[in-house]
Amino acid sequence: MSKSDLSNVRAVRRTLNRLATACHDEVLALDAAARKFGGERGKRLRRQSSRRGVFLHDLHAGVVALAGVPAVGPSYGARIASAWRAMTELVVSSHQHAAYISCARMTARTAHAYARALGLELPADVRFGLARQHAEIDFDSQELRWLRFGGSLSAAPNGGV
Repeated sequence: MSKSDLSNVRAVRRTLNRLATACHDEVLALDAAARKFGGERGKRLRRQSSRRGVFLHDLHAGVVALAGVPAVGPSYGARIASAWRAMTELVVSSHQHAAYISCARMTARTAHAYARALGLELPADVRFGLARQHAEIDFDSQELRWLRFGGSLSAAPNGGV
């Protein structure tokens, strides 16, 4: 394996681990909001979270296939933000839109991370998988933005999830 091939493998591994961390951050926000909402809204958020879990499994498998160690767990920043939101809710009751704001923000960050990754030189099979995941994340991001600004579930863009 040449030096350039090795550096390309490292770059792909690093990219996949960044995406895994972004997905972990998003799962943390989605799960917290799902616990807060319950009902149909909570179910939708749990479905999004479980889909990110599937993405995480795929990303981890890709990192392992490239002889790397997959990233585990959310970033420290996401953990601190989640703890801060939980403490704030103990003191001041928050509105449901605050949970959507958090989810929409994390989903937008994940979508941005995927867009950056797709701008890199990646193997065709990796690019194909990431493009499919990115399309689904964009769809979820659009729905969360709609709900964040008070849109109803029945009138969500693209028919909702």
